[in-house]
Amino acid sequence: MTQTDLNKTTTERPDWLSNEVWPFQIRTAQIEGTTVAYTDEGRGPTLLLVHDGMWSFIWGQLIELLRDRFRVVTLDFPGSGLSPASASPVTLEGDSRLLESFCDHLSLGELTLIAHDLGGAVGLGFAARRPELVSGMVMSNSFGWPPHVGALRVMLKTMGSRPLTGFDVATNLIPKMSSGGFGVGRHLDKAGRAAFLGPFRNRGPRRRFHDLMGSVMAEIDYLAGVEKALTTTLSGKPLLTIYGERNDPFGFQAKFREYFPDAEEMVIPKGNHFPMCDDPDGFARAVAEWHMRIVTSPRR
Repeated sequence: MTQTDLNKTTTERPDWLSNEVWPFQIRTAQIEGTTVAYTDEGRGPTLLLVHDGMWSFIWGQLIELLRDRFRVVTLDFPGSGLSPASASPVTLEGDSRLLESFCDHLSLGELTLIAHDLGGAVGLGFAARRPELVSGMVMSNSFGWPPHVGALRVMLKTMGSRPLTGFDVATNLIPKMSSGGFGVGRHLDKAGRAAFLGPFRNRGPRRRFHDLMGSVMAEIDYLAGVEKALTTTLSGKPLLTIYGERNDPFGFQAKFREYFPDAEEMVIPKGNHFPMCDDPDGFARAVAEWHMRIVTSPRR
């Protein structure tokens, strides 16, 4: 199947997601027996944007800024965003395997992985299994190892706990908080914030977020394998880390530097948990410049 054939598979746009707030074609693919919604824009070297927990709307501003120089691909994992839920349990490893199948479906290769939050553990697991497909990596407010820090373990257990899950499923509080200026909404208008909240009108995506957070402590073996890959199969990959100045409480950026001493780092001034939303122009410039200098140039 050619790329043109793949791009003919489109889906209807929900009424809360206008062309103005999401100016991209919505595509779908059948991956591992479930429908996966994805975005595939531009031409050039491939950037694979991976976030897990919320949905791919967080990448919208970045896609607009980079699609004139790159092929930019992102997806909604089953049960999040525009992708319907599957019957499979929500786990990091399960999403990582699905990501691998997704890349095979689209014949993605020589790609640069750009991962945020739990998308780091998901994307790095894929990269560890298929290092030949990955030319470079950008990690943003994410990690790729078991939660060694006690405070992180407490946070994950709390976020996955039954009381907090039930409260958030009932109130939609965390997505609402995430839509504001301290989340994804610093540069969004009212319509943009409403669109981000669109999938969370239903309780399923709210619950999925907590199920995923709660799964982390049960996947120590998977995360240990990801960590091992950082010193073996992935150790020679170029790495750029981009973190918000105000949101690296567990020292993830410094931890990546321990594994990748030659990694380049950027800190978004006054940035919070979503640095690609706090300063999309700066984030895009950093990725494009680093990619040209570090990822593309050595292959010339």
